[in-house]
Amino acid sequence: MRFYKVHRTHEGGTSAGFEYFTSKREAQRAVVAWHDERCEQFATVEVVDVEPTRQGILRALNLYAKHPDTG
Repeated sequence: MRFYKVHRTHEGGTSAGFEYFTSKREAQRAVVAWHDERCEQFATVEVVDVEPTRQGILRALNLYAKHPDTG
């Protein structure tokens, strides 16, 4: 399974959280919607590949969902 993680950032590089999408197009729309040159807000897209097994899903949840900065 493939997901797209959008990491949003405020001025000074402080994180504004993450959001996950199932399509690259939706993720790119979220990046464009968040971008603001005046406030130095920006977002980046990271591809997240998850092995579609119970073990793979649990590994991905432990890696991505329990992070202290999940937004």
